[in-house]
Amino acid sequence: MRKTVLGLFVFGCFAAIAATPTITGVTAQQRYPWNGKVDISYTVTGDIAAEAKQSAVFTSLKVMAIDKVANTTNIATQLSGDTALTAGTHKFVWDMNAEGLTFKSSNMVFNVACETTPATYCVIDLSSGANATSYPVTYLASPPSGGFNVDAYKTTKLVLRRIEAGTFIMGENQNNESHRVTLTKPFFCGLFEVTQKQYTLVTGTDPCSSTQYGKSDSRPVHYVSYDMIRGASNGAKWPSSSSVDSSSFMGKLRARTGLDFDLPTEAQWEYACRAGTTTKYYWGNSMNGNLTWYTDNSTTTHTVGQKGTNAWGLYDMSGNVWEYCLDRHGTLAYGIDPKGVSTGALRVKRGGSWDDSANACSSYGRVGGGSSNALNTNGFRLARTLSE
Repeated sequence: MRKTVLGLFVFGCFAAIAATPTITGVTAQQRYPWNGKVDISYTVTGDIAAEAKQSAVFTSLKVMAIDKVANTTNIATQLSGDTALTAGTHKFVWDMNAEGLTFKSSNMVFNVACETTPATYCVIDLSSGANATSYPVTYLASPPSGGFNVDAYKTTKLVLRRIEAGTFIMGENQNNESHRVTLTKPFFCGLFEVTQKQYTLVTGTDPCSSTQYGKSDSRPVHYVSYDMIRGASNGAKWPSSSSVDSSSFMGKLRARTGLDFDLPTEAQWEYACRAGTTTKYYWGNSMNGNLTWYTDNSTTTHTVGQKGTNAWGLYDMSGNVWEYCLDRHGTLAYGIDPKGVSTGALRVKRGGSWDDSANACSSYGRVGGGSSNALNTNGFRLARTLSE
């Protein structure tokens, strides 16, 4: 839990001390004759809601009374009035008597803070379809009743989970320390591979016209290419630019959410896939057909979410369809927040597919694919890197 101090004030005095540019004019005044109530006002001059959306956090006002002599802190619970964090001036009352608090005013410092708590899940509502001007984005601290492995989150809603920053050993050779990768920023990763219905709701088209390899709303979209996902113009410039074409899947999703969704980097993908493991697969060193769709048990794609998850709750990280990553295919990149090689005609695909061997479906399995190649084994899942 992170706390951002928005303003400090001494009891009964005006103070213009603010740690961020979003709060000004903080005041506090005791009531006279004293009845245990303090009138507090503050002005929000920025858009905290927009910042919270970009940062993927929940926000709430937190008010504290700090006794400098007794060295104690009391967090307010008995607040009434306007405690919003929207733009404008807000006034509320703290009833300290109702909390059983007594103090000398000369000993007290009051602290007003905007407390932010990182959201665990991000949900995008696509139900308004390809003609929508915007898609609602909501954040959740925990799964809803019934969980996410239900039809809605495979068709009309996209759901991503927050993955915290960290360090891991990437690639097949687990004893080579040069394979160490550090991701310095948390990111969101899709719980499921993007499905045919979700792709159609965003773009207005469904590339999976044939029933031969699995035609249904909740199966992963296939016959997609890197260019279709990000665009062949601006979208082809990674790693020098994170821009995408406006006509691409990501371009349309960004425009309607106001958020910079993308493919994961190759390092992010493997980190998310492993979920803290160091084995060949995220469940161990031997193939388990109960946990993945691959050539020994499949002749087509399958509805997402039918197999078990990894430790971070992600489905189908092994098998079903290959998943495009941002990076160009080449020498595996390591170090801090790697972005892959800067040149090359192929793009990285990870995780194996229904038509691949057990080795291809390992946590480090990787191949290269032409950016315009739309194959019956190609798919993808969403990601979004956070600033902190």
